[in-house]
Amino acid sequence: MASRFQACPLVASPLYPDAVAWSDENLIAVASGHLVTILNPALPYGPRGLITIPDSKPFPIGVIERKDLLSGCLLPTCLSRDRRPCVRSISWSHPGLAPNAGCLLAVCTVDGRVKLYRQPFCEFRAEWVEVIDISDMLYDYLAKISFGEVDSISSEFSDGQATQLCIENVCADDLPNSVVKKGRKRRKDNEDPGTLGGQLSYAVNSEDANAVSSPFTERSITAFTEVAVFPCLTFKEGSPIEVLNLDGSQRVWVSGILERFDGAKALVQLPETDKNGKQNEWVEINTEYDKINESTDRENHFPKVRPSMNVGNLPKEILLANCHGVGEILSSGQVVEAWTNDRWVEGLLMSFDEGGLLVKLHGDIGCVTLDAISVRLAPLWMSEQKLWQVTIVKIETEGQELPKVVEAKSTKEKENNPHQIVSVPKSKAKPLKVIPESCTLPLISANQYASRSAMLSSLVAAWSPMLSSSGNEPIAPSNSSNCCSLLAVGGKCGRISFWRIHEPLCYSVDHSRVPIAAMLVGFLKAHNKWITAISWSLLLVDASNPQVLLVTGSSDGSVKVWLGYSKELMKSSEANHAPFSLLKEVITVDSVPVSVLSVIVPERSLHKMHLAVGKGSGSFEVWICDISTRKFDKVGSYDAHDHVVTGLAWAFDGCCLYSCSQDNSVRSWILCGSSLCEVPLPSNTPGVNSSADLPNVFDSCFGVSVSSGNLVLAVARSFDVGLLNQMYQARTQKAAVEFFWIGGQELDISSSRIPEFNIEAFPGFSEKELLNWESNILWSLKQYEHPDKPLVVWDITAALLAFKQSAPKYVEGILIKWLSISYVGSHLSPSTEEMLLHTSRIFQKITSRQLHLLNIICRRVVLSVLKADKINTKQQNLGELYDAEEEQMTSWMELLLSSERELRERLVGFSFSAILSLVFQSATDFSRLGCWHPVGLAQMERWVALDHDHLQDQLKLLASEVGNLDSRLLSICDYVGAEQCSYCSASVPFESPEVAFCQGVKYSDGVGQSHRLARCAVSMRVCPTTPLWFCVCCQRWASKLAPQTFFKMPRYPLDFKSTRFSTPEVFSKPLCPFCGILQQRSQPDFLLSPSPV
Repeated sequence: MASRFQACPLVASPLYPDAVAWSDENLIAVASGHLVTILNPALPYGPRGLITIPDSKPFPIGVIERKDLLSGCLLPTCLSRDRRPCVRSISWSHPGLAPNAGCLLAVCTVDGRVKLYRQPFCEFRAEWVEVIDISDMLYDYLAKISFGEVDSISSEFSDGQATQLCIENVCADDLPNSVVKKGRKRRKDNEDPGTLGGQLSYAVNSEDANAVSSPFTERSITAFTEVAVFPCLTFKEGSPIEVLNLDGSQRVWVSGILERFDGAKALVQLPETDKNGKQNEWVEINTEYDKINESTDRENHFPKVRPSMNVGNLPKEILLANCHGVGEILSSGQVVEAWTNDRWVEGLLMSFDEGGLLVKLHGDIGCVTLDAISVRLAPLWMSEQKLWQVTIVKIETEGQELPKVVEAKSTKEKENNPHQIVSVPKSKAKPLKVIPESCTLPLISANQYASRSAMLSSLVAAWSPMLSSSGNEPIAPSNSSNCCSLLAVGGKCGRISFWRIHEPLCYSVDHSRVPIAAMLVGFLKAHNKWITAISWSLLLVDASNPQVLLVTGSSDGSVKVWLGYSKELMKSSEANHAPFSLLKEVITVDSVPVSVLSVIVPERSLHKMHLAVGKGSGSFEVWICDISTRKFDKVGSYDAHDHVVTGLAWAFDGCCLYSCSQDNSVRSWILCGSSLCEVPLPSNTPGVNSSADLPNVFDSCFGVSVSSGNLVLAVARSFDVGLLNQMYQARTQKAAVEFFWIGGQELDISSSRIPEFNIEAFPGFSEKELLNWESNILWSLKQYEHPDKPLVVWDITAALLAFKQSAPKYVEGILIKWLSISYVGSHLSPSTEEMLLHTSRIFQKITSRQLHLLNIICRRVVLSVLKADKINTKQQNLGELYDAEEEQMTSWMELLLSSERELRERLVGFSFSAILSLVFQSATDFSRLGCWHPVGLAQMERWVALDHDHLQDQLKLLASEVGNLDSRLLSICDYVGAEQCSYCSASVPFESPEVAFCQGVKYSDGVGQSHRLARCAVSMRVCPTTPLWFCVCCQRWASKLAPQTFFKMPRYPLDFKSTRFSTPEVFSKPLCPFCGILQQRSQPDFLLSPSPV
């Protein structure tokens, strides 16, 4: 019998199938009762993440008469008495959807709610953060269309529901700019949830899911605008004014006091603006602005001096999710002014949510998140009227309108104040109707109640593979990329709702306010009964327009296969239609419900699909489909278990299938041609068993999941509580997640290979097991050569390290064979020294992904006894590193350093090429070209000079061309030659691309203090003291991100000049340039973080 090599105890037991899911970040989520426990398999007894399911209130869909409670359609609702929160379904997204480029976790509960959660990477807590409530969005949509019912009933609401304001025949007259314009506009029915207006409901980014709502969240809030005018009259001495200053590329309005005039100039007293304490400045006063040509640039469209306008700050309540009319006032790309450092700074509004407004200040590369009260809409200069116009945003609650006019305190003050807010004339529109709060919910029929409840009762959620668009047509919202994933949510009504979530354009490591927007893109009536299982797979037959396979299972036993096209799915915006076509109903209606589904499209046969269907009777079926001919063949039906099948998982590219059941059994199956054969799980375990303290009294299995490299199987099991020690174990150990090595799984029963190693040197393992381990590890390494597959090789490195403890020669033989096949392209077996030397000579012909994979294996397996910092800082003096180490490790060290130098050359070449491309295109702003923005050119030039003898001639030529630009670099990019220490402001010379030491401070006794500073892995600049991206493999830090194209390079470019007019795009994921794994924010040891290696 197979023995686990580690296990993680759980404080609550799973209750539903598919209770365990393994993410592409190497995190495991377990749906255990009222909790979702998130584990790191690399640290089974380490810190954990947690999602606590709260009690939820039912949706206010209506009330029925007491006599209807016994109706047949309401019996399931009436008989249900268990209102305890419990998790029914979980699903991980692909990496890239979270604000830190991680995965989102979809959680579906027994009360029918679906929510999305993210890792608390900047909150420093164990509880995961809720970002979107899919169920609330679904209710908003269904309520808007009256649940699709023909005869809609007039709404009456109870005390617990928000009061609604109804507006009839509101007419908006065209008013002049000098008069207040008011608008009370509710969000349009067809408003796109991806726009800024829709983000109030859809792009919710909750900082604390349990935070107490403000008093406004239970009321109806309407936003409207007024206009304040400030005539540009003759300035007087002592008047408060604002002066325009250009601080670099920023446009700043500084407040001051007009002291005296001297002709056309005036002396203005300003606050201290520099180290010299400068306070007075002569500025030119000119009111003749009506003669300015409108074709001139924006800087000449208004005066450089304006009256002090301390009005217009946005109210903080405007960001509430139920604030109506905001989409008509705020929009992406709108010019705003931010109050920062006692001055107004101009910028552009990018997006907003409940956490604040994301603003890009002019001249800054990134964006900042600001409170609403520190931002206002930029004042407008009306040249004809010679006045400034400020738009004031106000809110109205429950029909209680805020004051329209700011009344002067006295008649004298009003006369002396030329800057007044002009009131709006009374509108001829009908008055607002406020529905009273004391009324009841609408009275509906029993069928209506059952229908509405089924629409809102979700049972299962599943993420699709990542979809991307390479066309020029913009598909994503303005603040998102053209890569997205679909979340399919199946419910009791037999329909599936599809929600599109795009990757953000930029990721952040220091805050979580990167907006996450979900858009409802369609419904699919898949079955007539409950949707109980959903599974996705990507079909790459047509690379220009990939297809997705959607398999759905129902409580009536039916299983259907649907086909959808990526382009149509990314463009779809019709909620009443989903672009899926029925490919085949593989199983018709029978009496046995479907419990789980698992589908895969093998990479060796991209036109075929393997489908496994688990049932409540304990049996499962396997189907093989040829998509090109649409031919479905049933491999067989297998009565493998005595109780409901709770887990199915394909492994090794569809060659192996693992199943588990509530009868506490786990079985392994091999697909050989058109037949399925049961084989035992591998019994021998490399390494030391670390879970002997857990009791072996399991009674049920609730799910299986396979690691990214297909070498480890995770099984969620519950304990028989009656057999546990009631004083100690039964209180804290209700279930466990077991981990089994499956790298020794036999995939080809008829194989008769001969080992190339001495079997006697590896006691405890049979010849066949060692051959299986070797072939499976080589297969797994081969899968990661595809650049789109996330580099998560924890299981590979863990297996090699486990074998290395007792059989280092066996591990060395696997690695040499891997280099021979994948890098050299030969099946010969030369000596280790010959293979390493030959591999280092062909680095220019190797893809960036292969170099990243090689670096990980070198660091985490071969050189695992060395600390990463020791390897990084000793690159220039290799001889001192291994005086006491084995001589052979020196060859691996040289191979690692040569690989990383190759990657650094490619990155520097990209940076130089991007700068030269910018010069040739005569542009001065990277954002206009949509190109990646390189920084650290001065440091790259110095690195080229230091490492001149080891670099390619092409890179040297590029460096000389960049050096010839001289002063033009200052106007083209952020060129900083002299660096300063972040702690003592001393100068920092460039001596190494890894670390830096400042000159320090010299004291009178001759003793000085120098600081050790980290350099950015991408730009080679000294890293700032702000939170940085961190690579857990090579232990490097990064403040900038490498271009996405860099990670997909097929080889060293033959001519970097050919890339000048195809410079890398702005969008980049936070990947390590030397390891290729996803970087993250470094967390304390007591908090959960992913371990991809």
